Amino acid sequence: MKILNKSEMIERNKIKRALAEQEILATANHPFIVTLYHSFQSEEHLYLCMEYCMGGEFFRALQTRRMKCISENDARFYASEVTAALEYLHLMGFIYRDLKPENILLHQSGHIMLSDFDLSKQTDHIKKPELISSHKSSSNMPQLDTNACINGFRTNSFVGTEEYIAPEVIWGKGHTSAVDWWTLGIFIYEMLFGTTPFKGSTRNQTFSNILKTEVQFPDYNNVGSSCKNLIKKLLIKDETKRLGSKTGASDVKSHPFFKSVQWALLRNQKPPMVPIFTQKKAKKDHGKEKLTQSSIGTFKSKRKTSANSAAVLQQGQPDPFVNFESITIHHDGDSGIMTFEGKELGDITYTLTGSGSAPSRKFLKM
Repeated sequence: MKILNKSEMIERNKIKRALAEQEILATANHPFIVTLYHSFQSEEHLYLCMEYCMGGEFFRALQTRRMKCISENDARFYASEVTAALEYLHLMGFIYRDLKPENILLHQSGHIMLSDFDLSKQTDHIKKPELISSHKSSSNMPQLDTNACINGFRTNSFVGTEEYIAPEVIWGKGHTSAVDWWTLGIFIYEMLFGTTPFKGSTRNQTFSNILKTEVQFPDYNNVGSSCKNLIKKLLIKDETKRLGSKTGASDVKSHPFFKSVQWALLRNQKPPMVPIFTQKKAKKDHGKEKLTQSSIGTFKSKRKTSANSAAVLQQGQPDPFVNFESITIHHDGDSGIMTFEGKELGDITYTLTGSGSAPSRKFLKM
């Protein structure tokens, strides 16, 4: 459950982001995008009830690996699933704009699920994808031009995560769906080398590296030439020349790095890492409050056309969250909000199912 504070949304001018995220999650239907089961609101909070991904953030899984990185074959699997998810979002007219390991969750099956769509942007004029004839595509089979769905759509917001921000975002001249392919390149690089390629000692140095420095490849992971070529093409600083800028996901999927990928069967393949939950032994009661139905409280559900947001809105103001909820809940009593950290319940470990997820050559010298 994702809980958003209304007051904070208003103060930080994030109302549109919250509503956009709910709309995307409610609209999306894809195996690699987290499923929204229900959304509702109380007087002070917005709630998004989503499919539980017990593996947590993909970033956390990477941190458990030696050198915080995985093998090229394993990286290809996760890059393929992310590419399929981005392709779907572009077909829906959305630019994701915030791809990073922290926003990728691992389902209990080990497959990835994109989450956190508050920075996503949708075009007002969604178009149908175009079919690319075989003589225009790099393969012999007809392909879809997903760029046609959001052709001409540019947004000027300066958003994203520092080390993942594309050059055109820094320049502030507007950006297109090509930013998602830039972030895919950064993501693949981080999976392989445990760090991002343009990270500097300061924010300004990072931005300077993004704008001026070409990507360099460390030698502590065995990475093939096609993989390096893919990363280089995804990290072309000119968005009009970047891989994916012409026909979208079809450009990326046709790259030799993905030659062995069976795109239609991705969800049926066994992921390289599968999360396993290990429950901790119950501790003796030392006076801590136990989680019981009575301590949580009783909720009454009532359908409404408008939510009562009196706690966060001045009287007479229109309710900006009026279209958010499926239902509104009213809480009987005044019990506090209870939160629980995963470490109190148990630990998540990740089993390796592939040929190995650690670098196969020499490691960093201390």
